[in-house]
Amino acid sequence: MHLYLLRHGVASDLSLGVRHDADRPLTKEGWKKMRDEARGMRKLGIEFDLIFTSPYLRTRQTAMAVAEVYEFDADSIISIESLAAGRPFAHPPYRNPEVFTDIGAYDFQRALIVGHMPDMSEMASLLLTGEINTHFEFKKGSLCLIEVDGLPPRHPGVLRWLLTPKQLVALA
Repeated sequence: MHLYLLRHGVASDLSLGVRHDADRPLTKEGWKKMRDEARGMRKLGIEFDLIFTSPYLRTRQTAMAVAEVYEFDADSIISIESLAAGRPFAHPPYRNPEVFTDIGAYDFQRALIVGHMPDMSEMASLLLTGEINTHFEFKKGSLCLIEVDGLPPRHPGVLRWLLTPKQLVALA
């Protein structure tokens, strides 16, 4: 099973009239960069069956930008409450968090998971080591591929690669 972990794109600040963190939209630059990154993903031959996203606006918009480039319909984007910022790994048990159960309830072989920091780093660490003991730098728009045996994973996954936004845009 291939899990592509993607941090959301560049979002507006709270100071620009947005009251709640969950309501921060992507900036115009954020939309453009995510579309460019998605074009780079397609050039690399990256494929996925479903897109899972945090319910926060900036992650849903990131997922929509990718879906637009991939010509996916809206049904391919699934909002998962347990992917909300700061929620997936905030409390024990870390080995089998709710997010793995929620995502694992769907039938897929390749999925794009759009989320936040430090959640994406913690998810990568947990998938690869079984613990939250390693830090991965996910800049806004960074993407990695981790192969796992299933969800929840029974064995450590394999990190295939981690790409920066600049690398993805350069490929576009």
